[in-house]
Amino acid sequence: MDQQEYDFGEAIKKVLKEQERSEAWLARKVHCDPGNFNRMLKKRSIDIDLLRRISIVLGYNFINEYALVVEQQMTERTETA
Repeated sequence: MDQQEYDFGEAIKKVLKEQERSEAWLARKVHCDPGNFNRMLKKRSIDIDLLRRISIVLGYNFINEYALVVEQQMTERTETA
């Protein structure tokens, strides 16, 4: 995986597209200003509590998905050590 990073913004946008929902809709659901929310989605990192709320609203466990990426990176590191 070569230090591949998990891009939360892209992952969230992908699920929104699959569910045919807008970023503004999600921002309202998680009680965020749509403008700030849009800027947040352009970042690779995210506040864990906000991610929890987004996961609940979208019915998609982004936290678990990220944990799988971390586990894979830990395995790869152990194998190359």
